[in-house]
Amino acid sequence: MAFSPMLALYLAASRWMVPLANRKLASRLAEGKEDPDRINERRGIASQPRPKGELVWFHAASVGESLSLLDLIESLIDERPDLNVLITTGTRSSADLLESRLPDQTIHQFVPLDAQSFVQAFLEHWRPDVAVWTESELWPSLICETSERGIAMISLNTRISGDSYKKWLWVRGAARALLGKFDLFLAQDRITAKHLQRLGARANRVRINGSLKESSGALPHDEEERTEISAALETRP
Repeated sequence: MAFSPMLALYLAASRWMVPLANRKLASRLAEGKEDPDRINERRGIASQPRPKGELVWFHAASVGESLSLLDLIESLIDERPDLNVLITTGTRSSADLLESRLPDQTIHQFVPLDAQSFVQAFLEHWRPDVAVWTESELWPSLICETSERGIAMISLNTRISGDSYKKWLWVRGAARALLGKFDLFLAQDRITAKHLQRLGARANRVRINGSLKESSGALPHDEEERTEISAALETRP
């Protein structure tokens, strides 16, 4: 496994990051960016018990990513009725939107901030059997602590833009070490697949699978109103 001094320094700092993380949470709370009733979830303290049996954990950055997972989660549960699903996001808007749309046997929690003790508390409670990240949401402590517990890790709907790729090149050693912890990457396109391999992901762990968002179902809507708007727009973009 690749070693990165920069990643090692970050992980060492994350052990002492709790005071800084708490100040960040207080600031976000004052700005209305955090749910006061669920703020402890951001510290890794669960607000719900872990269900018995196997648990698949999906992490999505925000609204679009979390919505794109719903059809997949429903298909998984249809195929495996005994399966439980945890989905984490980092924004209030995503939590509000998911509240009325979560499939059965699915729990939503806010993802913990990337301080080591927060991450450890989260993982010790939920003990997922599989962890699935979507797009390019990579938190070093969360990834490393998950890997150390022997939890299978998949990056789904992975996308790395040209700008993101150039930024990762500045910390290529850290990128190689982090990407090496994943068992599988399902990339959106060939460009992302090439970027992943150039940053250190093993070629036999990278597959091109298209965009999950393109295959997801239509959002809830009023069909009559949608038809009227479509007619009014005609061919205009």
